[in-house]
Amino acid sequence: MNDFKIAVINNDLGLLNTIEKVDIHNHAITSCTKEYLIKHNIKLSNDKINDIESLINFSRSNLTPLQLEESGLKLLLEGNFENCIETGVTIVGTSIDYKTCIRTFNSDIEKFINFLKSFEYKNLKILWDLHISRDSYKDEHKKIINKLLETKFFSGLDLASTENIIPNSAFIDFYKLANSFNMITKVHAGEQLGADYIKECILDFNPKQIQHGIHIVEDKDVMKLAKEKGIVFNVCPTSNVILGYAKSIKDHPIKEMVEYGLKVTINTDDLLFFDSNINEEYLKLYKEGTLSVEQLDNIRLFGLSLFDNLDRG
Repeated sequence: MNDFKIAVINNDLGLLNTIEKVDIHNHAITSCTKEYLIKHNIKLSNDKINDIESLINFSRSNLTPLQLEESGLKLLLEGNFENCIETGVTIVGTSIDYKTCIRTFNSDIEKFINFLKSFEYKNLKILWDLHISRDSYKDEHKKIINKLLETKFFSGLDLASTENIIPNSAFIDFYKLANSFNMITKVHAGEQLGADYIKECILDFNPKQIQHGIHIVEDKDVMKLAKEKGIVFNVCPTSNVILGYAKSIKDHPIKEMVEYGLKVTINTDDLLFFDSNINEEYLKLYKEGTLSVEQLDNIRLFGLSLFDNLDRG
């Protein structure tokens, strides 16, 4: 029995912190802890997050003003990456909104990317995803998104927020470009909407990975399609439960997804909102009997194997 299995069975967070794992569904500016911000004299509201609307309101009132200044943005990102290192994450796939370049760096692409490049850690490889929010996307931003993709700095592309609020057709060209660069194309789908929307995104975007995707269990034909294409599902159990998209950890769809043979990873989504780090995600799934310790270890190892050819330097 390896150290990971021993740590999970014994609920040993200290040991889990020493064992490598990935977190590849991680939103860059919302993945530090509240304790980290309080320690740095950042005041946060006590608003409870229990649905997507309350999450958006909390973010706008607490984080938007902070990230508009380069120093505030730096603080949020450092808190994210310090937590990754503390909890044994060795590879983080973290998404940052393209509008950060516009708002914080006055559309200076070189300055924006140099800022992101400044985050280097010995024991953590950062893979930056360019994040597009469906809710705030504007056609006038198409040019800067394409320019950011064309730098080939970003490892991935991720379309997020309210599913299908804008037709997929608005984003297809971005995915064609990103796929031509062999980027890790991701799309948030099947968190809020059903399996039909997951299928639509698969056919429209040809993504390598789907963020959440938990409602795929509603349709075996879509599950078969995703399995045949080898699509990876980056699942965030606590986030799904708190926002009301999954009934509980015990009844979480990840169990059916794994048992069907879909490729799955376990992730945090937004640590600042959901207060559950990567190790706690694994422990919850074990304690509730959702997945066995063998299944959890296989998921951990699979996540690491996705980056076997990655230069960790």
